[in-house]
Amino acid sequence: MPGNNTIFEPLWVDAPDALERLEQKCSDGLIGEELRGRLSHLIKFGWVVIPGAISTELADELSAEIDHVVDAPEFFVARTENQPFLHPTKAVYSDPAFRLLGYHVNSRLAQRAVFAPGIVEVLRAGFEEGVNAFQSLVFRYGSQQEKHQDGAYVVVSKPLQFMASWIALEDVTAGSGELAYYSGSHKLDDFLFPGNSKAWHPEAHGKPVHREFLDSLVSRCETANLPLETFLPRKGDALIWASDLVHGGSKIANQNTRRSFVTHYCPVSVKPNFANFTKHYYEQKVAENCYISSRHYDLRPESLPKRLLDGLLRRQPYKRPTVT
Repeated sequence: MPGNNTIFEPLWVDAPDALERLEQKCSDGLIGEELRGRLSHLIKFGWVVIPGAISTELADELSAEIDHVVDAPEFFVARTENQPFLHPTKAVYSDPAFRLLGYHVNSRLAQRAVFAPGIVEVLRAGFEEGVNAFQSLVFRYGSQQEKHQDGAYVVVSKPLQFMASWIALEDVTAGSGELAYYSGSHKLDDFLFPGNSKAWHPEAHGKPVHREFLDSLVSRCETANLPLETFLPRKGDALIWASDLVHGGSKIANQNTRRSFVTHYCPVSVKPNFANFTKHYYEQKVAENCYISSRHYDLRPESLPKRLLDGLLRRQPYKRPTVT
């Protein structure tokens, strides 16, 4: 088993004594049996499945709502493989590499999904405080992204202190670019970019060290004989994973869609990196112990329009924030 040596402060569920601490929490009556099983799996393997995290009805409603962002594209932001910030016009939406960014701030349905009770229960237990959903991605097709650790690209003030959820908005079939991950890989020793950084900064660090990072992850997982597993969920199932789990998108072998909703969360005391360079950073409370924030949208109360349409909260027309 990998060594889990790190220079950073992990969440307690990623600490070397996590299983012992879990048992103590159970003995103290803080954690019930079902949650105990889920946290134990997360601690050991770096991921856990929440079956039926959202209803199939909610998944269908959310998918249908997402399809209609093309009717008012100026209110939303998307990206494709070569263009990072776009409005989701019909042409952009039809691109196989289409991703919708930050939709969790625009939709009551999306907020119900990303803060579904089973998901929040695991996150709250792992964070031991309120939950901030600070980034989300909607996919129609598999990403085919190389195996990676999120910390290279998802940057927060305490590099190991975040988790992610992957919610299936339809049944996922083999060959559709399904999610794949090395079980137990969250315990790999740190790969550090120059300056003892968990995050890869393209301009400062360059591409060769990024290639070394990706190749190193796969080779170390294979050397440790960690199993490469795939996630073939039913509609409404969710997978939660640790910040350092090595994962990516499988190759696409058919034309099937793989509709999914991915969200990154951190404890409210931890700040996403964009809080340092967006003048409008704000954490909006949407439920008890549940908050949203966004790089792409101004969530301050005075910025919100008053109009609520079919459950979809349309923010001001998207303009890329000015970096200061």
